[in-house]
Amino acid sequence: MRLDTTALVLVALAAPALAAQTWDVGFSNNTFDPQIINIAPGDTVRWPNTDGADHAIVQTTAGNQTCTSQPGGFNSGTKTNGQAYERTFSTNGTINYKDGVGANCLKGAVGTINIGAAANGTQPGVNTSRSFYPTATAPAARTATAAPIATSAPSTPSSAAHGASAQSSIFMVVAGFIGAFVAL
Repeated sequence: MRLDTTALVLVALAAPALAAQTWDVGFSNNTFDPQIINIAPGDTVRWPNTDGADHAIVQTTAGNQTCTSQPGGFNSGTKTNGQAYERTFSTNGTINYKDGVGANCLKGAVGTINIGAAANGTQPGVNTSRSFYPTATAPAARTATAAPIATSAPSTPSSAAHGASAQSSIFMVVAGFIGAFVAL
């Protein structure tokens, strides 16, 4: 039973490292902040509207931050102050978007999401010190360290006290693979 508990702890330590992240993109002075963001496949980008004006997040055609809407692309619809739009991106590539309300795009309200690039949340050199980045921090690398567990042999061995069930054995094999993966 203690071995099962140890394997479960290893799995629990590995799970957060594999979890997808949510990255916030703010809106300030007619621009998205950050304008360019690098994420991993499966990550979510959220645009919280906190500046008091209406905004709409609209996918644009390929190219360097254009204002032309992508036919069939995503469109958040108008979001008022206090609302947010979020979208999960699962495929590698580059997605461009704009603020589709009024002339905001022409004033510089455009952005780019690089999916599959170095998932650090932003392009190097982009200011991320604003207060609306609470979820834009990648998790620190986690290291699992095995430690010996003191056990004692049962005083009267029986056939039920030794060996593992088939279910426990499968769990142990899976946990072992995950533990080996985490150790890499």
